[in-house]
Amino acid sequence: MSMTRKLRGYLAVTAALALAILLGACGTTVSPTALPAEIDVRKLNVGKYPTEPRNAHDDAYVPNFYEMGKVAAMRLSDHVVSAYEIDKTMKYGMHSGTIPGRPDELGDWSAVEQIIKRNKMMFGFESQGSDNASTSLAFPGWPVPSPAKSRYAATMVMQFPDADRATTAATEFHEADFATFKDSNQRVLLPKHPAAQSHWRPDAPVLRTVLAHGSYVVAFLISTPETDLNALTTLADRAYDLQLAQLDQLPALTAAQTIDLPWDPDRLLDRVLDPDSKQLKPGYDDDDGFVSGSHGMLHFAKDRELADTRFGARNIGRFAALGRTPVIQLADDAAARAVVRDRVTMTAVARDAAAPPGLPDSACVENQESGTNSKRFTCIVAYHPYVGFVSANQLGDAQQQAAAQYALFANNR
Repeated sequence: MSMTRKLRGYLAVTAALALAILLGACGTTVSPTALPAEIDVRKLNVGKYPTEPRNAHDDAYVPNFYEMGKVAAMRLSDHVVSAYEIDKTMKYGMHSGTIPGRPDELGDWSAVEQIIKRNKMMFGFESQGSDNASTSLAFPGWPVPSPAKSRYAATMVMQFPDADRATTAATEFHEADFATFKDSNQRVLLPKHPAAQSHWRPDAPVLRTVLAHGSYVVAFLISTPETDLNALTTLADRAYDLQLAQLDQLPALTAAQTIDLPWDPDRLLDRVLDPDSKQLKPGYDDDDGFVSGSHGMLHFAKDRELADTRFGARNIGRFAALGRTPVIQLADDAAARAVVRDRVTMTAVARDAAAPPGLPDSACVENQESGTNSKRFTCIVAYHPYVGFVSANQLGDAQQQAAAQYALFANNR
């Protein structure tokens, strides 16, 4: 038999077997399904922005052991109550960050730092907010909000190795601060939380209060528009109600557990565009990488009411940010595309803007001018369950960043 006839016979048998398998598959007919082809990201106009995964030529970044406190603080951030949750009028996000990071809202830093060290604080997280986007407090001295009549709250939560050291630290924080202002301040008893140690100055609308709760220490600095002690204590009691309920859902960590915490198990930060060439490390400053759940995302927003309204019901799984660029992970591709379709951003939108040319699942908007220092344009881009948000003062720049973010998503698969 010739080789040609052998080949024909082989092909015929192979085809017959394939047909028999196809027809015999549970009595159903199987039709081929074409998968949509992705664009060639090499042809996108990405300008000067990076499109290569951060660890393309090296191992993934692993935090050093001394950075794991910041990783633990990210876990904690999902259970720290923001000013907006305490009072809906305080919708503007101010500074948020890991502790220690000079939390002047807790008192004079030279004293606070020694108390933190002496009692071996493990990690902490702070979140500030106000009803005025430009509120600031003057330090040192007894804090005075500017502009006057601002409603303001700073939440500070710290974990210590055990309840005894947390109790000692809370007392020392309060006593050190009260001693500084003992000639002008008065101790205050909170009606619902009498164990909290608090004081205020009768001629200033500001209250400082601190309370140990298991291994945690919770502290608030609160101001109200009027010098009204009842208003201050009512707000402080509500703040404790909310914060302690959150901490009851978060078991305290041992030192060993802190070291073993996962840094970024979903590699979400690797997918975040880094337009400013920041150094990746865990933290909550503009130069650092931050990973949390959907609640931690709220601390990142400049307008927390807007962020809560737009993202609260969208079932966000994880949130990551590097500098000024955030990325969210949603339940599925359809949910991610819906964010683009609905032009969902964390900024107030004035009007639509032109989407990046040739870029699927993307949109751009022009932001309203506001006191939150947002860029003029924001572009949104979805890729499978991920959505990235990039911003710039020039539309062309924002479009290039969006294209680079899409390419980075694609190159990270």
